[in-house]
Amino acid sequence: MSPRALFAGPGALRGLRGAPHGVVELVLRRAAYVRLGDDWLLVAEPGVPFGPLSLGVVEVRWDELRPGQPARAGPGRLGLGHQPVSLEEVRERRPAVTRRHIRAAAASTAAAAAAALEVAGPPPRAVEPGLLSLQRGRIRDGVWRLAGRGDGLTPAGDDALAGYAAWRQSMGAPAAVSALAANRSSPLGLAYLRCAERGELPDSGAGVLAALHAGDRDAARTAALALRDWGASSGTALLWGIFAAAA
Repeated sequence: MSPRALFAGPGALRGLRGAPHGVVELVLRRAAYVRLGDDWLLVAEPGVPFGPLSLGVVEVRWDELRPGQPARAGPGRLGLGHQPVSLEEVRERRPAVTRRHIRAAAASTAAAAAAALEVAGPPPRAVEPGLLSLQRGRIRDGVWRLAGRGDGLTPAGDDALAGYAAWRQSMGAPAAVSALAANRSSPLGLAYLRCAERGELPDSGAGVLAALHAGDRDAARTAALALRDWGASSGTALLWGIFAAAA
């Protein structure tokens, strides 16, 4: 069987329609991050947690991929090194709906947010001042203090900003965070942030937002536990940002 893509997140589809040439940036055990111009893809097996930049593929030979290999996007095909991945069967897959027309009372939402935050634990001192600025509505100061800050493939500060932006979008009050963070965030962090401004999060992140809007403490805790497994630290930082906005 030849490599082929089965489904793609909305951010991945936009990336495939963008710059035709790029590079394999990072190879993981069952996935790889690919950059096409300013856009990014997470090319991964279907069992890997799904996010807005994900391109779910089968039959890719991961042991033959190396960072620095060329990537090429064209009609019906994505080239990864010397492996052509067919895009003929690909279908868009969007995360769960995060916006609710009927929202719980503020007290119920706050209780659900507190349950989710218990899963995340307290933020490190490096990002605490920025989260406090966001919580107080000082967006520009919060971005200055968070963008590009922290450890991880996507810095924790970038992930926190994505959580903040996603909650704002789900409330119908979007904030143009990425424009402020453009010269400070990591390239991959900025790609995820731009998705979050559109309401695009990992599946588990969408579950957290839905639980908060419903004021469901148990569902919020369950979704937060799942989100915590998104990346090494990204899911936890997303929770901090969501809480800063919801608070």
